[in-house]
Amino acid sequence: MHYSIIINPQAGNGTAKQAWQHIKSQLDAANVHYDYQLTKEVGDAEYLARRIGHRQWSQSLVMIVVGGDGTLHDVLNGLIRSTPNHADQVPLAYIPIGVNSVFAKGYGISMDPDKALQQILSAHEIRRINIGHYHDAIKDQDQYFLNNLGIGFDAAIISRVNSHSKRQRPLSRFGFFRHALEVLYNQQQAFNLMVQQQGSREFFKKAYIVIIANHPYMSGHLQITPAADLTESSLDLIVAERKNWLVTFWQIWKFTHGKLANSRFASYYHGRSFHCTTTSLEFAQVDGEEIGNQFMDLLITTTSYPFYQQAQN
Repeated sequence: MHYSIIINPQAGNGTAKQAWQHIKSQLDAANVHYDYQLTKEVGDAEYLARRIGHRQWSQSLVMIVVGGDGTLHDVLNGLIRSTPNHADQVPLAYIPIGVNSVFAKGYGISMDPDKALQQILSAHEIRRINIGHYHDAIKDQDQYFLNNLGIGFDAAIISRVNSHSKRQRPLSRFGFFRHALEVLYNQQQAFNLMVQQQGSREFFKKAYIVIIANHPYMSGHLQITPAADLTESSLDLIVAERKNWLVTFWQIWKFTHGKLANSRFASYYHGRSFHCTTTSLEFAQVDGEEIGNQFMDLLITTTSYPFYQQAQN
C-alpha cells in the first residue's frame, strides 16, 4: 500500500503544519510508503489531486487529506475529474484538522489526528459511501459534495461568518443562532423556489431555508436531519418558508436543534434526485464553501466514492 498525502498547512488556523510533522514522524517510524505535497494557495488541492489521479501506479494507492472539509472537497472533485471510471477511482482517507470538519462527524473519524491516522492504517477494505452531485444548468458545471448544499439562509450565514475575523473554533449552536438572526434582520429575503422530484413539482413563494444533506451534520456539528446516512444512496432536502417573526424565530430554533425536518414548519424530502430552481439571485454554499450569489437551476443527484478508513462506532 502506498499513501499519497495532500496537506493544507493553513487548516485549523495554521495548526495543520505542526500536526503534519507529528503525523510524518509516525509514518516514518512505521516504515509506511508515502509521498506528500503541501498546498500553497486556493485551487492547489484540486490540481494536485488531478495530477496524482492521472498517474499510473504499480501498487495500491490511497490518498490522504490532512486539512479541513474545504480541502477534502477540492481533492474529491479533483480525483473524480481525473478518474471518472468508478473502477479506477483512488480511495480517499481523511485526517481532519480544521475549524470546520463536519464530514468527520458524519463518517465517524476521530478529531484526534493520531487516532484518525490509526483508522487509516488499520483499514483492511474499501468502503463506498454516498456523495452528492449537482449539475448547474446555467453555468454548465458539475460539482460533488460530501456534506451538504445550501441555498439562501445557511449560505448567507457562512458568507457573513467568513467576512468576519478568522474563527478559532467551530461555530457553536448559540453562535449559529446569533448569526442566523443577524442574517434574517439585515439581508436574507424570501425567494421563489421550485422543487421537482420524481415527476412532481412544488412551488414555494417565500422560501429562505433550502438545504440538501448527505449526512445529519453541518457547520458547528449541528444536527440538521435525523435520517441522512452516508451508507444510503439518498439525500435529504429541507425547505422552510418565511412566515411572521414569531414563526421564523421558532423555525430557527428548530433548525439549530435538529428538529426542523420533522416539524410542521418545513417541507421534508428524501430521495436520490432533486431539481431546484430560483427566480432570483441567491447565496449558495457547498461543503461550507461559498459558491457565489447567482440564479439557481440545479439538478442534484447521488453517486458513490471509495474511502479507505475504518469508522468509529
